Amino acid sequence: MATKKAKLGVYLSVILLIAGCVLACSSIISNDYLKLVIVMAFLCGGLYGVMKSLSTPEDKQEP
Repeated sequence: MATKKAKLGVYLSVILLIAGCVLACSSIISNDYLKLVIVMAFLCGGLYGVMKSLSTPEDKQEP
């Protein structure tokens, strides 16, 4: 079973992905180039976190 730290990392990564999508679709940031940089940073950070958490093997102890 995953530890609390690993679950927290997954939740933070998903929140980063959602925040990136919301920023991409909203008009909070008026400068298009600045919006592109911020959205790409959020999406890349979120995807990296999700992929990192999915790639770690679970510690299974077989009898």
